Amino acid sequence: MRVLKALLRPSWSKLLFALILFGVYLSSYIQSYAFDQVGPKPRLYDLLSPLGLWPASVLLFFPVNVYVDALRELWPAAASTTSHYIAGAIYSLVFAWVFLFAHQRGGVRVYRPARLALPLIPVAILFVLAHTWPESNALSGASLAVSGVLFTAAVAGLYLYLLFCVARGVGRSGWWNARRSRSRA
Repeated sequence: MRVLKALLRPSWSKLLFALILFGVYLSSYIQSYAFDQVGPKPRLYDLLSPLGLWPASVLLFFPVNVYVDALRELWPAAASTTSHYIAGAIYSLVFAWVFLFAHQRGGVRVYRPARLALPLIPVAILFVLAHTWPESNALSGASLAVSGVLFTAAVAGLYLYLLFCVARGVGRSGWWNARRSRSRA
């Protein structure tokens, strides 16, 4: 019961992380307008087009995509844009809550968080150059490719770190140690 209370206890870090995840979801939803050839594109589409958020978001929000596709098969009227947003918001909250809880229980401290931002410097430079030189399509393509690889690697690293924290937290828990001691006796 104490673990459940610690999991469900709200904090600013959990809410901020959930908002960042939901922002990534909305950004990738805006980027998905690239697949539509007709109709007007949203205002933020041109700003987000040099970033490769869409492949990373498909990996990060895979359960949401499966849920919405299953909902579309069962009940086509319910698979609207609103259901996408609601499912993305709920998944962002749940993922942020579980990720930060697992980090608190079995995570390791990152002593120099500035080192994590180093791979994003080339992406930022390419992004700025792609927007300041409108006639440079090559820089826009390079920005899209490099940022897509880095964001997808960051999402894969996020999932791997979550699995590491859960495994380490279970290894440290009293339940696991008690079970192992019973099997030895």
